[in-house]
Amino acid sequence: MPSFIHSPAVGRSYITNAKAHINSREVRSLDIKQYFASSQSWRVYSFFHEVMRCSPDVADILTKLSTVNGHLPTGSPLSPILSYFAHIGMWEAIHEQVRSAGCTLTVYMDDVTISGSSVPDKLIWQVKREFLRCGLRDNREKEKRYVGNKPRKITGVIVNDGKLKIPNIQHKKMHERRQAIMRETEHTEKEHLIQSLKGLESQAQQIIKANESM
Repeated sequence: MPSFIHSPAVGRSYITNAKAHINSREVRSLDIKQYFASSQSWRVYSFFHEVMRCSPDVADILTKLSTVNGHLPTGSPLSPILSYFAHIGMWEAIHEQVRSAGCTLTVYMDDVTISGSSVPDKLIWQVKREFLRCGLRDNREKEKRYVGNKPRKITGVIVNDGKLKIPNIQHKKMHERRQAIMRETEHTEKEHLIQSLKGLESQAQQIIKANESM
C-alpha cells in the first residue's frame, strides 16, 4: 500500500493519518459520499482481471464473493482495501496532483485529508473532479478547512500546538463510564461498562504514545 493510505495498512491507523498533518499551516478535509456503495462491481472486476491478471472466470468469482447488489458492501472487511484498488488509478492521479502542489495527502477509507503551508482551491477542485470522473461524489456538509494555529480534528484526533490530543468528547465518555461503573450494581452490566472504559482508555493511550515518537 502507498504511504498515503492509512486504512487498511499494516502499522497505520486513524492516529497516523492525523499525525501526517501535524505541522501543516492549512488543512483541508473531504469526505466521499457513500464510498463503498459507489464502488461498483465492474471496477472490482477490472482490478482482479486487469491489474491482478486473473482469468475472466476467476475475476468474476472473486468479484461475486466481494460485492453485493453491484457494489462493495458496507461492513465487509474486504471493502476498505478493495475500494482503494478498485479506484487505484484515481488515487494515483490525486496523489500526483497533491504532491505537485507541495502538499501532503492521506486517505483513511472515505476521509481524504490534504495539508501544507497552503492548500489552493484549484487543487481541491482537481481532486473533486477526479472523484466525479470515477462516479464518486464529495459530501459538502462534511468538508472542513483549518488555517493557522486553530485546533483541527482529523479522523477523530485533535491536532493542536504540534501535538496529537484526545478529543473532549472522549474525555467526557471516559468520565461517564467511570461514574456509571460506580453506580452499577448488576455484575454483568458492570463488566460491560468496565470493558467499554478499557477500550476508550486504550485509544487515549495510543494517541498519547504517538506524541512520544515525534
